[in-house]
Amino acid sequence: MKNFLFLIVVFLATSGCLFAQSGRTKKDSTNQQTYTCTMHPDVISHQPGKCPRCGMMLVPVKKPKSVVYTCSMHPEITSAHPGKCPKCGMDLVEKTGSHHMDSSMHKMPM
Repeated sequence: MKNFLFLIVVFLATSGCLFAQSGRTKKDSTNQQTYTCTMHPDVISHQPGKCPRCGMMLVPVKKPKSVVYTCSMHPEITSAHPGKCPKCGMDLVEKTGSHHMDSSMHKMPM
C-alpha cells in the first residue's frame, strides 16, 4: 500500500513538471518568425528556405499591427475594438500615428 501511494506521488510530481515544460515551449514558439511561400500560403516554416512544392524562396510572414481606437474629443479614451466613447457617446476612430505640432507649423510668410 505504501509503495502504491509512493508511485502516485511520484507520478503526480513528474506529470506537473512535464505540463509546465510543454507550456513554456508553446509560449516561445508564438514569438518565433514564420515563413511562407507566396504561391502556396498553406506552406509554413519557422526557418527561411525554399518551398517544398515549387522551390521558391519562403518569405517572412508579417505580423498584423495592433489597431487602437480612440475618441476624437477625448484622446485619453482608447480601446482595442471600435465602439462608443463612454464620456460623450461618439464613435471611436482608428488612431493613426502621433501628431506632434511644433512652432514651424504656425509660421506665416511675411
